[in-house]
Amino acid sequence: MDLLDSDFDSLSESDSSEDHDDIESLYGGQACTIFSSLEETIEKIDDFLLFERPFMHGDIVCLASDPLGQMGKVINVGLTVDLENIYGRKIHNVSSKNLQKIRSISVGDYVVNGAWLGKVEKIVDSITVLFDDGTKSELMTIGPEKIIVISPDALEDSQYPFYPGQKVQVELPSVSKSVIWLCPPRNNKKKQGTVCNVDAGLVYVDWLGCAAINGEKWSAPPCLQDSKNLTLLSCFPHANWQLGDWCVLPVEQIFTHAFSTGLVRGHEISKNIPLRNNPRPDFQEISVIVQTRTKIDVQWQDGSQSVGLESHSLLPVNIVDIHDFWTDTFVMEKGTCDDSNVSCAQRWGVVRSVDSKERTVKVKWCNSSAFGDKEIEEIVSAYELVEHPEYSYSLGDAVFRMQRSIILDLADENCFNNHTISKICLCEESHLKVNDNGEDQNNYTESNFLSHIGLVVGFKDGAIEVKWATGATSKVAPYEIYRVDKFDDTAATSMLNDENTQQSNGDIAAQGNQLVGQKGKDVLDLNYNNLKDSSSYSLSQVAIGVFTSITSSLLGSLGSSVVCGYKRASGDGQKLGIPNEEEALELCNVHTVDEPLVDDDSEIYGRMTSEPRPREANEEIILPSGSKLPELFRQFDMVHGVSDHHFVDGSGMGVLQSPQMKRGWLKKVHQEWSILKKDIPGTIYVRIYEDRMDLLRAAIVGAPGTPYHDGLFLFDICLPPQYPNEPPMVHYNSGGLRINPNLYESGKVCLSILNTWTGSGTEVWNPGSSTILQVLLSLQALVLNEKPYFNEAGYDSLIGKAEGEKNSISYNENAFLDSCRSMMYLLRKPPKHFEELVKEHFKGRCKNILLACNAYMEGAPIGYPFGDSKTKQEYQNGSSTGFKIMLRKLFPKLVEAFSDNGVDCSQMLDKLQ
Repeated sequence: MDLLDSDFDSLSESDSSEDHDDIESLYGGQACTIFSSLEETIEKIDDFLLFERPFMHGDIVCLASDPLGQMGKVINVGLTVDLENIYGRKIHNVSSKNLQKIRSISVGDYVVNGAWLGKVEKIVDSITVLFDDGTKSELMTIGPEKIIVISPDALEDSQYPFYPGQKVQVELPSVSKSVIWLCPPRNNKKKQGTVCNVDAGLVYVDWLGCAAINGEKWSAPPCLQDSKNLTLLSCFPHANWQLGDWCVLPVEQIFTHAFSTGLVRGHEISKNIPLRNNPRPDFQEISVIVQTRTKIDVQWQDGSQSVGLESHSLLPVNIVDIHDFWTDTFVMEKGTCDDSNVSCAQRWGVVRSVDSKERTVKVKWCNSSAFGDKEIEEIVSAYELVEHPEYSYSLGDAVFRMQRSIILDLADENCFNNHTISKICLCEESHLKVNDNGEDQNNYTESNFLSHIGLVVGFKDGAIEVKWATGATSKVAPYEIYRVDKFDDTAATSMLNDENTQQSNGDIAAQGNQLVGQKGKDVLDLNYNNLKDSSSYSLSQVAIGVFTSITSSLLGSLGSSVVCGYKRASGDGQKLGIPNEEEALELCNVHTVDEPLVDDDSEIYGRMTSEPRPREANEEIILPSGSKLPELFRQFDMVHGVSDHHFVDGSGMGVLQSPQMKRGWLKKVHQEWSILKKDIPGTIYVRIYEDRMDLLRAAIVGAPGTPYHDGLFLFDICLPPQYPNEPPMVHYNSGGLRINPNLYESGKVCLSILNTWTGSGTEVWNPGSSTILQVLLSLQALVLNEKPYFNEAGYDSLIGKAEGEKNSISYNENAFLDSCRSMMYLLRKPPKHFEELVKEHFKGRCKNILLACNAYMEGAPIGYPFGDSKTKQEYQNGSSTGFKIMLRKLFPKLVEAFSDNGVDCSQMLDKLQ
């Protein structure tokens, strides 16, 4: 055994020596260098793995250990860094509060001049150069002097072309006024030197707004400013450092850090001690941040705080629901569409705490007139709140102090109570009238202006902490300030450049005239009182008779009302687009009974006009069939009158340029009509218009299993002149509600098949195969689906993930609440030609809707297949407490809306009780 071990050891030694010789031969004697640097490489890998995710003030975060739990907002960032200077020396664990920028002002900073606040867009550096002979001068980098960098660029940072320690060559002109000699030169041939200081010289500022003090406004200063005339306005500068940033650590801070960390002991701190590896100790030393360590303070939704959290213990939250709130957020009651005057009735307050799971919010109301001046706290549903649009402040927002006169005007509107007003007046008077010495401040100085411009740095106890340009910090109420982005931009622009503003206004006016002219072209004004030569249209009238009979078979007996449209067409037939005999024959031949066509091209124009067609005295008025039999409301029908249609003004319409285009447009429209009449499903209703062939209106019933079940959703459709080469235009009648990511409050419909969103293949409009029916089915199945949350762009990646499903449940709850509000809106204001449908629809669906509401209030999840046989245990904990609270408030309003429209809900209510 010993022999074997000995042989093995000797063999191993032999192999090792041979391997070493092989490595030496392979790497040319560099093996030692490779192995010696291995440890350093491993250290660099460890540093890379310790890379931290940066967080900023105001970021929304959650715990990495509980990503589905409550969220929080970053309220403080503590940052320590490791630095490495351009000479390779490292300093560890330096507080970011001790760091300075290479320049005092950077691009993107807020600056103040007089009463004006602006943002820096460009900077021209002013550098101080110490020449090799000991003379020193300060010069602008865009002056007549030619500055050439002769040392390697150590920074490789485009925003700092010059930096302390950089070797430069300066070619001075014979007489240079831009050079300020700090030390007189000994001769005129001093060209090479070292940059010892860099700062902002000239600054180009984009002026954002002016603080209005006591009703006065001041003209904007020039955009190009000397940096000495500007006051820097910044907050949280210590938290804005990132890995790779270049900075300056003052000499005194270097020694302070050395003594505090124990690197130097038993000696007094002296600024005269030269720095090792720094050839010019009188220069500022620049360093790059090579490592960061962050401690985070977080304010959680429930009102608690966590201090000093490691950055790796937190995750950023990139998707925030509109019904997520945080402590000290200012909120107001959501106005519902059935409110007649929501502006005065809505209360506003400040959030005290949030239960993110149950969707409830504890609010301290600040203007509850029902309780006088008493401020009360109440737990309400998150779904009945919105962030206050006027008091929506974030950390770092630039603000102006509000004028006292405006605050008093708000008081007249009962925006807050009398006790608050008295405090505002006292505060405002003391602030505006006298300073600390009791002197009159009506003659405004620079310090007066600086005290009216600031940045939001915190929120506490319903107040906002603002750091003013003077450097002082104070608490203010939300109505005592306003964000800079709420400043009247037109006023600022006119002060900055009246000439450009006038030119812009002229362009706008020209565009407006062009639009008016285009609208005049788009909509032809037909004169129904004159007929030039009726005999010349005999063959066309024969064709009209054929078209009328075909249309009657499709739409019912409309006979004389259709023909009358032709008898009243006037003017030159060719000018109005009335087909000649050859065209009329062609129009007759290109269509069959399966592709019905009504009227000739003149009728197209009659139907494209917004003016209703006049009738003769002896003409019988034929009502739409749907109005005759409301209990059998037809799926597809033709009606007369488009006064409330979104596209009635001809927006988006153009002129059919040629007979071929007109015939193609006519043929496609009637193909669409035929498809709709034949294949439209029972949950979609369509109306076309006798007087506007380019317009349609559709009602879609929400599908079961979705948050839109039993609802009715109305869409206005316009077929452009280029149809089908261009998709139809669709407008959603929202009633001011956002019920779906694809359906906006403005009525915009975002859908690939309409080319209002990106798509490919069969997702986008195909002129050869796409139809109006396909659009309607897409709206019903793809938009009004069971999980609309994932319709939002990019959210499809969250399907099946816990975060996505959690957010989807919340979205469905709010979507159903808005669907109920939409029902009340339709019952109160049904669209024209759909009055009977709205009435009959909700009369038939009332039971299902109320049963669903009752099941949801007992805990059933949205879209659950409820029924009388279901028990509470089968769907308990399916919906949040906040949703139940809000639904209980909407339920009696919904019942009242049904009852007002003749629906007897008493039996159903008795059954539910």
